[in-house]
Amino acid sequence: MKVLLVDDERPARAELRWALEQVEPDLHVGEAAHAAEALRELRTGDYDAVFLDVRMPGLSGLQLAELLAELPKRPIVVFVTAYAEHAVSAFELEAADYLVKPVDEARVGRTVARLHRLLAEAQPTARAARRLWVELDNENLKPLDLANVAWFEAREKRVYAHAPGGPYRTGQTLKELESWLPSAFVRVHKGTIVNLDQVAEVVPWFSGNYRIRLKSGETVRMSRRYASKFWERSGRRL
Repeated sequence: MKVLLVDDERPARAELRWALEQVEPDLHVGEAAHAAEALRELRTGDYDAVFLDVRMPGLSGLQLAELLAELPKRPIVVFVTAYAEHAVSAFELEAADYLVKPVDEARVGRTVARLHRLLAEAQPTARAARRLWVELDNENLKPLDLANVAWFEAREKRVYAHAPGGPYRTGQTLKELESWLPSAFVRVHKGTIVNLDQVAEVVPWFSGNYRIRLKSGETVRMSRRYASKFWERSGRRL
């Protein structure tokens, strides 16, 4: 996912960037200091979402959000401000979320999870995806039903799908898989994606980390930085 931070205050951008990178280290983050710079960046960059400060010199974040509708690809909008009274106006502009400064890492995690869900729902291929082509030892390809995949693992510069008869080589990176897998699949660690439908139990471990026991009997680690996304996708309120 690629996001743009728009705020005239450099420290505010740095704070939000830090929170986003704690939640999702692979996130691509761009920055703009004002609306004109943001429009130039959004016209040339393929951004999925934009985090807008409401109050800025020149065009405000609310005014900029109105202009985004004219772009060929309108990014998802998240407002970020110290002034909670603008929330009603923000949601009238169909904002996906509204963050109040100073931003909280856990709250930012829920926002990122919501963005992933909205992007997945907006892609017909993500909704229709049911199978994944995997590589066999004899170099033949085999269609694998995604419902049978318990988890994906990145190791030794390859990504493996763990399913009955496997694991199978996928030929894709975790980042590529995340871009089209159904919303039941969620990143829980730098090198791991799990299928929520295959989770049997979640066990607290230490320092905010968890162990996820899958229906297959396998156990994978969930890192603290990915936990908020997992719980958001699981429907558990934090």
